[in-house]
Amino acid sequence: MQPITNSLLAFILLAVGIIAVTLILIFLGRRRSPKNQEFFLWAHRIAGYIFVALYLFICAFMLKKLTSSYTTLTPVNAIHAYIGITIFPLIIAKISIVRLFKQYYQRLSIYGIIIIILTYMTVTLSAGYFTLTTVGSQYTLLYDKGTPVKVNINMGHKVIQQRCSTCHSLERVYASVKTENDWRNYITRIRTKEPAILNDQEALQVLGYLVKNLGIDDTKMDVQIGMKIILGKCHRCHTIERIFTSKKTSADWIKTIELMRSFDPNLLNDSEARQVNYYLDKVLAGKGTEKRNPLN
Repeated sequence: MQPITNSLLAFILLAVGIIAVTLILIFLGRRRSPKNQEFFLWAHRIAGYIFVALYLFICAFMLKKLTSSYTTLTPVNAIHAYIGITIFPLIIAKISIVRLFKQYYQRLSIYGIIIIILTYMTVTLSAGYFTLTTVGSQYTLLYDKGTPVKVNINMGHKVIQQRCSTCHSLERVYASVKTENDWRNYITRIRTKEPAILNDQEALQVLGYLVKNLGIDDTKMDVQIGMKIILGKCHRCHTIERIFTSKKTSADWIKTIELMRSFDPNLLNDSEARQVNYYLDKVLAGKGTEKRNPLN
């Protein structure tokens, strides 16, 4: 079930709960005036049945999601889950009073109000937060199995922060720039190693963020991207100063880059190598003796 569908069901659950509580309060308030009393009682019961059925359905889905989750719950999600579970014994208590302990019937409205307050807290922590973040999010268009899909890149950033740090540092992600196809292959390899780490929707969101913020367009050369790759990767083997103080021609830089790639085939992919060579050619090559360190 998609997050937007889950959020819609949560809002429906809250609305049905409010209706059920309102109906029982009207019923109790009209005891001296029996007109339409039976209608409000039965309407409350129907709304209550719908509420319980919808609540159990959402609980079953969320339980399945929790048991298949790769990571631990965030504090907000943990509070959301705890409050949601707390509603269950209150529903059982309310049903028990109706069926077995009718002497406490007058207290039913209190249970109903407590349940609706907890439902409100649960929904605002999940569906409410999701709605707010969705409205203020950035989107990009990707193709999934040939179909254009609008992807929330803010959610992709959040997923990266929560999931990718479980296996390696986030610096490893943010220091890389790749083409869309390279990022797709990268995410596929990660999911092959750990199938539970990302579902299809999360994988698309992560891809959207990576392509938008760390993507390379092979049809466009950009010195800023080349500079970013150098700063992010070349320091692994030697100091950055060694690069900017070197005096080489374009051909020399190309040979140097290929030599570095032969030492470490995973250092630069083809797209990254082209961007780095473009930067070196435009900024450091040719008049290398007259170039100043761009970091100064």
